[in-house]
Amino acid sequence: MFQALRWTTAAVFVTILASSWQEGAAQPGGPSVEVRPQIDRDKLPGRQVRVATIAIGYGGDRDKKLKLALEHLHVAGKRGVDIACLPEEFAGTKAEPLDGPTVQACAALARQYHMYVVTSVREQAGDEQFNTAVLIDRQGKTVGYYRKVFVFWGEGCNVSREGVKTFDCDFGRVAMLTCFDANFAELWLEADKKGADVVLWPSAYGGGQVLNAYAMAFGYCVVAVGWGNVIDAAGVTVSDVEKPMPKQAIATLDLDRTFVHYDFTGKKIERLLAENKGKVEMKRWGMESWYELRATAPGVRVRDLCRQYEIEPLRDYRHRSREQINQARKEGKRI
Repeated sequence: MFQALRWTTAAVFVTILASSWQEGAAQPGGPSVEVRPQIDRDKLPGRQVRVATIAIGYGGDRDKKLKLALEHLHVAGKRGVDIACLPEEFAGTKAEPLDGPTVQACAALARQYHMYVVTSVREQAGDEQFNTAVLIDRQGKTVGYYRKVFVFWGEGCNVSREGVKTFDCDFGRVAMLTCFDANFAELWLEADKKGADVVLWPSAYGGGQVLNAYAMAFGYCVVAVGWGNVIDAAGVTVSDVEKPMPKQAIATLDLDRTFVHYDFTGKKIERLLAENKGKVEMKRWGMESWYELRATAPGVRVRDLCRQYEIEPLRDYRHRSREQINQARKEGKRI
């Protein structure tokens, strides 16, 4: 009973904290923020999504860090982001349930600004504790969670037995991985196999070039929250970012941008471009032997055109090749 009372009291406190900002007003002593509506994807080329990385670091004083996190979420929400991601255990390592005060406070702002939020807690689950990332939807409801698979030495957490998960948002499919998970490629391959468009990576450190390598190798975007960088599906760190306040970066990603291997596709690509002039642009990646296709006209989706012209995207080509070549190996067949 006392445990429930303690969490109820804490939840009331953070609800008051979350609602202490007024819509469109700047926090006293905080940044003045231009209010910007969310993008209307139906009126834009491709499949665009605005993401915010909030790199306020791991741990620290619980109340101060939660207040700072909520300030960042208010700013991100007013800038019209679709999804904002906080670092791992940003408010410290005091354990709480998945419906505890940290998640509730973030959920209130997800609902207020109609945005997705990835928050992170030290989760108390029965007698076990996990380093857990939580995905909250635009209505403030918990979509799902990811428990860190590769817990760092001395972290004091239980090791997840659930593996990599993906979640479908209205802009695409996301996966979540955490910090030390960056060192284990099998997790990132699993996110690829499960069709992630974006991998969100709440972390206590920067990660570095291995994240760019995963993005390029597996063809998804990576939102890295250790140092606050956003990486596109070509493995390139996005330079065109907004920085509405220190430690926050906002970038727009086009999840419809499609890579196609040169193999067996040249004539189909030529036909697609000829019949869709002014609607699609193409770039060649010579050393990689890739075509990059990007929609340039409102309402046009390259993925839809690829299906229409029977063009196999690079990710699908890799998956099919892996499966069929491995099967040939088992059967001892030549290719």
